[in-house]
Formats: sequence, C-alpha cells, structure tokens
Amino acid sequence: MYAKYQCLNCITKHSMDLLEKAYSDHNLDDPKIQKEIFENYIKLIQTVAETAVWGKKPVELSLPVYDKLYEIFGKKDFYMVEKSTSNRLLLEMYDDLLQHCINSPDPIEEALKISALGNFIDYGVKNSFGELEWELQNLVKTKTLTINHTKNFIKDLKEARSLLVIHDNAGEIVLDKVLIRIIKKLYPKLVVYSAVRSEPVINDVTMADAQEINLKEVSIVIESGSKYPGTLLDNVNVAFKNIFDNADIILSKGQGNFEGLNGVERNIYFNFMAKCHPVANAVGVKVGDVVFGRIKAHF
Repeated sequence: MYAKYQCLNCITKHSMDLLEKAYSDHNLDDPKIQKEIFENYIKLIQTVAETAVWGKKPVELSLPVYDKLYEIFGKKDFYMVEKSTSNRLLLEMYDDLLQHCINSPDPIEEALKISALGNFIDYGVKNSFGELEWELQNLVKTKTLTINHTKNFIKDLKEARSLLVIHDNAGEIVLDKVLIRIIKKLYPKLVVYSAVRSEPVINDVTMADAQEINLKEVSIVIESGSKYPGTLLDNVNVAFKNIFDNADIILSKGQGNFEGLNGVERNIYFNFMAKCHPVANAVGVKVGDVVFGRIKAHF
C-alpha cells in the first residue's frame, strides 16, 4: 500500500516521541536543553517535508527520519530498559500461555491470536506481573481474528519444509515463541527461521532480545540486516534475502512489516493489529482489529 497524507503526521508525531525519549535523562527545564530539542525537532520535521514523495510505502517515508536521528544521536538503544522489562514479564507467563494453547480446540489459531495481542499491551504502564497477566487474559477472551486464514496456513504447514518468521516487537517475541513452539510440536520436521533487526530501533526485536528469551530453543535466529522499523527488501542482507526467497512459508509479524512486504509475490501470511485508519481501510477492517492471512491492501 502507498502512504496517505495521514502517514506524514504519524511520522512527525513519532519523531517527537523518539526525540523526547532521547532526552529523557536530561534536565528539560534547562533552557539550553529546550533550545537543543527545539532545533533538533525542526531538523526532523524538515527531513519529513523534504524527503516525502507520493507513491512510497509508509515505512519508506520514515527511513530518512531514522537516518537523521542516527546522525544526531548515534545508534543508541533508547528502549533497552522497556524491552527487557516486557521480555521478562511475558517470560513469566510463557509456560501458562503455552499450556493454554495446547489445551485449546485449535492450538495454532489460539497461538496466532495471542502472538498478535502483544500490540495491545502498553508495557510501560504495567508495574506488576499480575496486571499484565490479567490484561492479556482479558484480551484472549474478547479478541478474535477479523481476517482468519488459519486453515490455509495449516494446510501449507503440512507440506512445508521451512518457515521464516519475521518478528516485530520485544515482549511480543515471547508470544511468538509460544506460537513457534506449538507449530514445532505439531510439525517437528519443519525448519523455522526467526528474523530480527540488526540495529536497535524503537522497541523492535534485536539479537539481544532473542538471546534474552532464548529464542534459539525453538528456531534458528538470524539478523535481517535492517536498521529500520518494518522490512523493506532493499535494506536486508544476503543471508536474510536467501532464506526469504526460499522459505516455503513466511510469517510476517506487525503492521510495519506488512507495510513493507505487502505486494511482494511470496507465500506471506501477515499477522498484525491494524493501528491506523490508512492501514485498516486498505485491508477492509477497523482500527484495533487483529488479522491473520495472505492479505493484500486494496489500494
């Protein structure tokens, strides 16, 4: 899908959030710091205005902004603490979630739904394991897959030799691990690859997150070569591209990966929550809906 005018506002707002995060350990009452933030925000806004071109995907429009952020601040993991906290909290639920899926009437469908529900959780405001557990349990009971191609996915799994999972966020990756464990339990000969970002970017999964939750227990973990949110095939490394081109099935997690990979002619199943009106409208659902399937944008 192509970016809409609303995407420009989203990128600008996201730039401000990242800028505030970058200065979170500074004295924001200091006039010098205020001036520095002001001037850097202008640089980010100018970058959006000067590089935006009609006909690009939403994630493509954001690349120059991240390049500018790297130029200003270097490659720092501003969300390292939040990512580790969300990983740790969800790891405490791992065994229970796995057993819940195993005991459900359709383990793969239940695990797919749970895997996408990480998008709903605001880990930053949860201060206890109990709160997070309650919220996830409530979401499992109330949310369904608005688009559901699970039957086709299972049919493909029966004939597949390899599966590539392109991960999205920290915390959520624990839920992905549950899904992969369920798939491997049912299809033990299937080779599963897990792709993560090569550089820290917002709360996206990196190799450090994969190691923290011991993802190698269930899959072969590789770096995609990307330092940006989402996945654009122009920004990946040779190893990832080779696996991407040859995998029998690709499972793409998160809206950013959908934005980058939608329209690519491969056997890609997208699993994400529609977070904005442009994407929701493009796939024919409502904002907040969870979808899973071989989905193509309408425009």
